[in-house]
Amino acid sequence: MKKILTIALVCLLMGCEGSKVVLSLGVVSDVHINTGVPMTSEKWTSALNQLAAKAAENDADGLDGVLVAGDMIDYPNDNFLGEFKRVYESVLDPVKVPLIYSVGNHDVPKYRWDSTMVSDASYIRKLLGDNYFITDIDAVSGEGLECRHCKVGGYDVIAITPDGTGPVSYSPEALKWLDTTLSEITSKRPGRYVIVITHPMLYDTVYGSLLGEAEGIWKSSLPGYWATREIPEILSKYPQVVAFGGHLHFPLNDPRSIWQGSFTALGCASVRYMALEAGGYEDMAGQTVMKDKDEFSQGNLIQFDRKGNMRILRMDFYNRSVIGEPLVIPRPSRKGKHLEEYSFDRRRSMNMPPSLSSMDLSAGPTGITISFVSGTDDEFVHHYEVTLSRNGSVLATKKILADFYKHPLPSEMKTSWTVQFTSDGLPEGFESGKYTVSLTAYDSWDAASETLVKEIEL
Repeated sequence: MKKILTIALVCLLMGCEGSKVVLSLGVVSDVHINTGVPMTSEKWTSALNQLAAKAAENDADGLDGVLVAGDMIDYPNDNFLGEFKRVYESVLDPVKVPLIYSVGNHDVPKYRWDSTMVSDASYIRKLLGDNYFITDIDAVSGEGLECRHCKVGGYDVIAITPDGTGPVSYSPEALKWLDTTLSEITSKRPGRYVIVITHPMLYDTVYGSLLGEAEGIWKSSLPGYWATREIPEILSKYPQVVAFGGHLHFPLNDPRSIWQGSFTALGCASVRYMALEAGGYEDMAGQTVMKDKDEFSQGNLIQFDRKGNMRILRMDFYNRSVIGEPLVIPRPSRKGKHLEEYSFDRRRSMNMPPSLSSMDLSAGPTGITISFVSGTDDEFVHHYEVTLSRNGSVLATKKILADFYKHPLPSEMKTSWTVQFTSDGLPEGFESGKYTVSLTAYDSWDAASETLVKEIEL
């Protein structure tokens, strides 16, 4: 029923005829071109081709522009940026399909933004050339602050880059420019969306924007490194804003990749590789990256119809598909009804916890094997927690990240799982006696299933 209603809403707001789509923009981040890693160019090529092809399905003039929310390249290097440009121009004409970017930390020396941001990023403008700035209507701010106000198909696009003294801070001049520019735009056209791109996540909005808050792993050494608190304070005054952040590579499959409060925020995932929260999951290559992180490439295609309604297609470039149903948002209204559908509070209150059906245990010479059927949920199970206990004391816990990020549709996810506790993972090994295994499933909203508990004798 939920899927039928979503499809009906898409048809109502966007129309079922391609002629009603008037603007299509790709919005991606973290391309990380590196000429020493061929897959980076291949993924960028594939992403651009797929965005163009998908836009052409229902937009008469095809893709109208591409927005990149930072980290175009792996680190400052003219060859890398030249390759980024070469790939773009092998697929699209920057004059006909403009590329608008904000600067990421990997685009400048030392992987950080600071007060030298503008001078550090000047090489990007020089190498890309004038054809990449023909949509800018505020050239002075662009050159002086690395802030850009562009116009594409009648829609305003703002790109803003950190250039303050902190890890993710903006100069007072840039913040004033952002506020003033948004005020002017929205006062003239209060019923039209304004797109804002900046590389850092917007603090306490979408999936990933609280990285470090709970885990504490980055907070002490790199305070505020992952998200900005300054920009949301300004954007909250403008309900017409649709803001995109990058930097963290979190998968768009998760329902938290869109947030609505006083404005709309979305993640961009990454064209190159995936990352996620430091949840202590199994099979990690690092604190925030999976071993299969490179089997991934995602981004967004946003489209507007003649009435100003918007839909977002979350693109899975790696699997050459669209993730789930389109995100559909009606044109901005004075009463703020366009900000209701994807409110975190609303969706969390409607969310149903996952459920588990069965779990089997078996003992072997090396330990205990747990087999269970995948949990069911109104969206999908995000992760599982399996605990091994003896005489009421917990011996070991394993957190298993579900494979939601690998599949455009939840129906394609794994149907069963196998987890093992071996003597290698226990300080004192296994002894004869009774052991207890408990299994709990969690969804993206941290709702927990009822816990399955079983005992086994060794």
